[in-house]
Amino acid sequence: MTRKTSIFIFLGLIFTFTVWMMDRASLVAVSWRKVYFEFSIPEAMLFLLVIFAIIDLLTRIIRTIQKAQLKEVYRTSVFNDNTDENAAIDVLAGKISEKMIINRHDFDNSMLLVLQAMTAVTAGDMKEARSSLAKLKKIIGDDPIIDVLKMKIYKGEKDFDKMEKLSSKMMKNENVQLIGLKAAVEAQMQKKEFKEALENVNRAYALRQDLYWVVENAFALRAKAKDWEGAMQALDTGLKKKIINKVNYDRFKSILLLERAFEFKARNDDINFFKFATQSFEADETLAPAAITLARYYKEHDNQVRKAANVLTEAWKRNPVDELAYEYISLWPNDSVLEQIKRIEAWANINSLRPSLNNRLIAELAIEAKLWNKAKAEIDMFVINNPCTKKICSLLATYEEKANKDKNAAAEWKQRMKTCDDDSAWVCEDCGAVSDKWEAVCDKCGAFGTKKWHLYVEKKDDSEPIHKKKNTSKRVTKN
Repeated sequence: MTRKTSIFIFLGLIFTFTVWMMDRASLVAVSWRKVYFEFSIPEAMLFLLVIFAIIDLLTRIIRTIQKAQLKEVYRTSVFNDNTDENAAIDVLAGKISEKMIINRHDFDNSMLLVLQAMTAVTAGDMKEARSSLAKLKKIIGDDPIIDVLKMKIYKGEKDFDKMEKLSSKMMKNENVQLIGLKAAVEAQMQKKEFKEALENVNRAYALRQDLYWVVENAFALRAKAKDWEGAMQALDTGLKKKIINKVNYDRFKSILLLERAFEFKARNDDINFFKFATQSFEADETLAPAAITLARYYKEHDNQVRKAANVLTEAWKRNPVDELAYEYISLWPNDSVLEQIKRIEAWANINSLRPSLNNRLIAELAIEAKLWNKAKAEIDMFVINNPCTKKICSLLATYEEKANKDKNAAAEWKQRMKTCDDDSAWVCEDCGAVSDKWEAVCDKCGAFGTKKWHLYVEKKDDSEPIHKKKNTSKRVTKN
């Protein structure tokens, strides 16, 4: 019940009491068809006041339903994506009339203009969005929702300078402070102002730690700045708030711990290097660089070959990578090639994930040992299941030249190498950048923890071979 209604009823009660005191004997008679009623003055007035209150209540219920229907249409039309800007617009739109005197007609128009502006931004029609925004501003004035919608337009226009400028204003208003911080981070990331972006995301992190964009950007920017402890704090928050799943958490944690291990190694701090290298491998046994790093430590310190072999084997079971195999063989430098073949053949029995990798590795050693029939059998098995690769072409060239004494055939295979795909590489899942060496941070796009090993010839779920996607900007199939 509003203040005006309360005042009206209160005055009605005073008037009723005054009339009744002036003429207590008066009656009000109501005759309608065969119905006849008599009321005293107070009874009649109270009856009218009750009727008025009921009408007022029904009117409010109808208006509330209409408002809810309007907001639902408004919300479901453009707020399918759960972003902080849309959530803020949703809340602010419902509060348009709270801090200003605005009639029902103008309120409904304001809601529709918000809807029109958002729909236009979604459709990429910034001219229409600006037109709706101008009309909305005439009705509600310089309300925070104007700045939020304006920010959406700047974002659609990719005008990052204006985004950054407007974000400074929004950060001073607690109602839209987080939206201003997010806009500032987005604009500064686009402008490669990473130091400023990190400062703003840290401010947002201090305010809220349950928002995806806050945790994601805090982790990414801290990792980019090599603030490994700060990145770990954001990562732990992401897991606690269920923003990041356990699999990704373990992988990122492993990489962060490995980077810290490398820092201690650079300082010649063997104790902490071993501590963090061990924790890194324990966090994610599929991370080949962590396994190789720990295995080398065991081999270099007291020649703990068995421990090194166990580490590499555990990683090989979960994620067979050729670098693991080469490291495994190097543990026994005095082995003959035949002994190396026996070791790899035994290792191949625990690699069911990438059988083609087994064929290639054994073929490489067989060629070195001049076991031509064995090498050819492994190569044939590889080629049956996969396209020819550069390394396979090289092996076939050696086979033709050494075993068959056919220099022309060998030359043809060497020529074919130029058009064949690489055998394997580390690929960034964000930008598709390819490198021979693993890196925690992609040197092309700056993404953290996105470098994964790929065997280009392997297939997954009968899909197109990965090697055909290696030069695209799309994400490659995960290993």
